[in-house]
Amino acid sequence: MKKKTSIFVLLLSFFLFPNISVSDQKEVVTNLMQRPLNYLDLGIINLERDMERSIDRIISRYTSRLLKNLIGDRKEEVEMSVIYNWRKTAVIASISIPMSKGLSENDYLSSSNKCREIFDDVRHSLLRSQPESTLSESQVASYLVEKFYPPSNQPWTLQENYRKALVKLVVLEVVLRPTNKYALSKAVLPFSCSGNLSDEKSDVKIVHNSTIR
Repeated sequence: MKKKTSIFVLLLSFFLFPNISVSDQKEVVTNLMQRPLNYLDLGIINLERDMERSIDRIISRYTSRLLKNLIGDRKEEVEMSVIYNWRKTAVIASISIPMSKGLSENDYLSSSNKCREIFDDVRHSLLRSQPESTLSESQVASYLVEKFYPPSNQPWTLQENYRKALVKLVVLEVVLRPTNKYALSKAVLPFSCSGNLSDEKSDVKIVHNSTIR
């Protein structure tokens, strides 16, 4: 752990997030990892659980009512992970969905819209328990504090800049990946979009013909 922490400190100075200093994010990560139960791991576990629930809702939305019996099979095709990326100083919650068409360069606009739409659906699923109905940095911060800090730790006492840094720390990524048959026949690569949970739908970043990490 000491070796990993040293590497992290060295790499941290090279990566910046808009409006939040690297030192703020370093403080968030260090604080989380120094907790007795390692709150960084706790947050990742809680996010994984919520992401699993979001997969059920996403598949239900994009599956015809006449094909509900296929939901279980389709869920097995969806890949999901929540990891801490040391290089990017970010907790990346990723969901990868298989596509049998629509990933060519000519499909850029429709793929962008679909990716952002799924991003928004997953985000909405994650935040659905929050009392605030309007998307805001405050709403996202409250959600993430719930996931990374148990109530017994009095998380409501966290400073505002710390809450904002926590929002910037977590990145949601949606990957539209071609099925093997589609990838081989049309020579297409994955298409992805990503952003913080507080980002407006139109601000979610698009990466065309990306490669899976």
